[in-house]
Amino acid sequence: MKIGLVGFFGWGNFGDELFVAAHKQFLSELGEVEPIHDIMKKPYFSQPVAEVVEKYDAFVIGGGDLIIPWTVSELYWKEEYLSKPVHVVGVGVPTWGGYKKEKVEAYRRFFQSPSVKTLIARDQKSADWINKNIEPNVPAIYHPDLVCAMELPVVEKPENKILGVVLRHRRGGKDNLKSVRDLCIRAKKFDYKIRLIVLGNMSTGALDVEVAKEFAEEDEELIYTEDINEMCVAIGECSALASMKFHGTIVAAMYGVPSYILSATDKNRNFAKMIDRPDLVTSIQDKKLFYRLPFSPAPINQLVIDDLKKRAIEGYGVLINNLKKNAL
Repeated sequence: MKIGLVGFFGWGNFGDELFVAAHKQFLSELGEVEPIHDIMKKPYFSQPVAEVVEKYDAFVIGGGDLIIPWTVSELYWKEEYLSKPVHVVGVGVPTWGGYKKEKVEAYRRFFQSPSVKTLIARDQKSADWINKNIEPNVPAIYHPDLVCAMELPVVEKPENKILGVVLRHRRGGKDNLKSVRDLCIRAKKFDYKIRLIVLGNMSTGALDVEVAKEFAEEDEELIYTEDINEMCVAIGECSALASMKFHGTIVAAMYGVPSYILSATDKNRNFAKMIDRPDLVTSIQDKKLFYRLPFSPAPINQLVIDDLKKRAIEGYGVLINNLKKNAL
């Protein structure tokens, strides 16, 4: 098979590049697996989309917060994809931006096509929203974020405690990071080393590293690399993490590292509930953020980690079976 991946791939966003790695890890047994777009800006394709589609036997769309009730991406939901079997996986539904009826109707037209063979949401609330509002051709089911299925690099914990900090560039302007700095001050009093981790490479990393450099003090480590495995190791070596990026929190959890969630979005709240750690949900506006860091942070329960991985792998099993069953 030749499987085309549809997603925000190639911009260097940590979570999306992890999805590419996970898809290749689990789907390469079926054949060739590759992203289908070749331009990093609209219209995303240098050839007519119909000609691109003809090169593939099936499409895997996702993951990420891709079903957005107030807008429809020009990359993810093209009608041309529906000429082949389509498998949508690892998707979430953000709800903070409202609901536009005409946009949801566009999703209904896409997902009610008989070409949609798989629909896996990354949390139960997203699956419920999809089934209620879109009534897809195949009901949405839930499996944890598929990155949880990955084999992560082995990590040896250093002797000293490390608080990892993950910041990000935002197009709307600079964030007030005083609460994060106060957290770092407390961490140093508790004998933590501070490690700024840039969770991005390519064009995204180039923007994120400038934010990290501006925040970092002379005695604080800054890790910036093009290698996502090195990013994962940098997280796994930490005793605790404070992250503005969702997949920083995901990878931390899979290493057992508690991650203070600095962006209380739907996906972050849902994941915190999934790992039974609502205490980790906070924000960069929380003036008492520093109080949350103890001298010895409680790790994520290993039973929770094992269950997340098992269920995410089962999600890939569903996808693989459906790819085989619906092969052209």
